[in-house]
Amino acid sequence: MKKLHSNCMKATVLGMTIALLLPVAGYAAEQQEAAPALKDDFYEAVNYEQLQQWEIPANQAIISPFYELGEQNDRRILQIVQEASENTEAEKGSDSYNIGALYLTGMDTEARDEGGYGEAAGIFLEEVDQAQTIGELIRSCLIFNRKYGFYSLLGFSYGTDGEDSSQKVLYLYGGDTGLSKEVWFSDEEGNKNQVEAFHTYVKELLKINGLSEEATAQTEEKAAELMQNMASASLSLAEQYDAEKTYNVYQVSDIEELFSGLVTSGMIEEIYGVLPDEKMIVQDVGLIEEAASLMKKENLEDLKAYVKICLYRDLSQYSGMDSFEVQQTYNHTIYGLEEGEPLEKLILYSVQQHLGFECGRLFSENYFQEETKENIAFIIGQVREVFEKRLENLEWMSEETRGQAIEKLQALDVRIGYPDIWPQDSYELVLKRPEDGGLYVDNLLEIAKVTTEDIFETRNEPVDKSEWYAYPQEVNAYYEPTSNSITILAGILQEPFYHPDAEPVENLGKIGFIIGHEITHAFDISGSQFDAEGNIRNWWTDEDSEHFQELAQEVVDYYSSMEIDGIQLNGEQTLTENIADLGGFSCAMEIAENNGYDLKKFCESYASLWAEKYRPGYLSDLLANDTHAPGKIRANAVLSATDEFYEIYDITEDCKMYCAPEDRPKIW
Repeated sequence: MKKLHSNCMKATVLGMTIALLLPVAGYAAEQQEAAPALKDDFYEAVNYEQLQQWEIPANQAIISPFYELGEQNDRRILQIVQEASENTEAEKGSDSYNIGALYLTGMDTEARDEGGYGEAAGIFLEEVDQAQTIGELIRSCLIFNRKYGFYSLLGFSYGTDGEDSSQKVLYLYGGDTGLSKEVWFSDEEGNKNQVEAFHTYVKELLKINGLSEEATAQTEEKAAELMQNMASASLSLAEQYDAEKTYNVYQVSDIEELFSGLVTSGMIEEIYGVLPDEKMIVQDVGLIEEAASLMKKENLEDLKAYVKICLYRDLSQYSGMDSFEVQQTYNHTIYGLEEGEPLEKLILYSVQQHLGFECGRLFSENYFQEETKENIAFIIGQVREVFEKRLENLEWMSEETRGQAIEKLQALDVRIGYPDIWPQDSYELVLKRPEDGGLYVDNLLEIAKVTTEDIFETRNEPVDKSEWYAYPQEVNAYYEPTSNSITILAGILQEPFYHPDAEPVENLGKIGFIIGHEITHAFDISGSQFDAEGNIRNWWTDEDSEHFQELAQEVVDYYSSMEIDGIQLNGEQTLTENIADLGGFSCAMEIAENNGYDLKKFCESYASLWAEKYRPGYLSDLLANDTHAPGKIRANAVLSATDEFYEIYDITEDCKMYCAPEDRPKIW
């Protein structure tokens, strides 16, 4: 089973920034014996001492400024969680009470072993075993999906309607492919190793759940084949950012044709309360069609095993410790970790994942300075002003398109730190502590149940565009196209990304760039498909759209010329983030110039943002599944594409950082 997530397309500046990679010339990523010259490898030169000093923790795949700040925030959250766990006076259902309940039941390993997958999941697994037909199996899956939000073969939820972002619409999802298309069918050795580790992981889960050695091998092979078939028909990661490919309009009554009568509109109305003529969006038509084609009588036993495997995978980290350890071993294998995290920290991650806003409210109260909002708002104002002037003077853009672009920029909603209204205040959630018979997996399912119920209860209400899609304590920032908003979280508004007493040029090279990056996402190849109101609408003239696509292709070609450890970077997959990097840096550079800042200090501050060391086992997964380029590219490629960089550092054709003017991509 797979948990439904928000359907919004988040464009984050953090993402997964892994790998040491030099752009343009495609240099190897081996450890430097001595610091190179700035003109030959700017990233390595600026970060040389830091990279030499860093040692990757044995239980981590990467070390970077993002990681180190995340660790600091985790220590703060851990203190909050521990205090909540010890607070015997907390009111039931309060942030502190629920945080304590989830943490304490997570640490109660004896109860976890006794409780297995919990009562609700246990009942569902029994229903799956007893299903005599494909129809009975689907019905059980849909009932579980409606109650808890998890799905395997298919599932439904409500999200923002891309065509009218003020309204909610029903989305049809399916099925769980286990691994992404990019990993399943990769020829790269690291991804092949991940596929092998996945097979082992699933087999171990099946053994834990009572299958013999022989039955395990056969069952896993069939389930993996189903997952691969669905993955082969699914959209690529790059295509998932294209609204034209993901906004496919149907009616609920079309479900009968999609699934050859196995799923009926009457069944959907009965389980979800949705009428046959209601609008429905299918984001990945190929995936749905392939999943439907596999729902044949002769596949019933294989499909039942597949559904159970999906649930095992989704709940293994919350159930008995045998399943938990198997899941941890899988993670260690694919990321090349020397050792695992202590249980206490893993439960901390889980508490933040599932009670993120509860933790976020307490974090913000204790660790976020209110004056920071004013300082960041000022930088945002500077970036917006520069971006607007660029739009006004953009020679290739027509007046008609320019007017709409400026309107979108001016309508941009800015969110800093933490939300004014906390989402947990809109519904009632009461978890159980161990002394009240609480079980970790049951608490997790209760959170899922309350969240899913809230989604369906509010489906006819207008979209709350003030809703946040990330937790305040995260070291992150993002652009949300359906609300045309940027959010700069409290978790990232700390050293080394921002400090109120730092030189303005240093803050500009880091948080200023991040702000510019997020604003540029409104005009990247994906964000540009949404208008000022957050609706999917083509506001471009045909000529301007064609020219924009040509410029975007130049960005694709530029980044696609780069590789690391023999693995080619996918310039199409990373296009949205690369456009945002180029635009964000260019805007911040112009602000630095306008203010007479030390431009060398600005460039070096920016490059230090991306310092990172990673384990080789992590690289393959990230290059296959991430929309961000590795950190070294995000430093060097952006600088090599910036004309001012050549003047600041006297970069000439004999320098390795040199890129010919005609090959330097530019959009914004």
